Amino acid sequence: MDIPRFLFRVKDRQIEEEARKMVASFGLKNVEIRRDDTIKDAWFEDSEVMKTTFGLDDIREYLEQLTGS
Repeated sequence: MDIPRFLFRVKDRQIEEEARKMVASFGLKNVEIRRDDTIKDAWFEDSEVMKTTFGLDDIREYLEQLTGS
């Protein structure tokens, strides 16, 4: 699935690796993953629907709903 409008921002390498695995498991392409040590955990921004989701579990749930997985 190609969804280029998303930005996944994470605080450290461990969460970055988890984010990359999560994005790959949903078959998403062109999702930008940025490391930013100024944030607490992780967030995922869907700029098309103006929705920001926080926390890896909530992000996973949002992606499951989005992709129908």
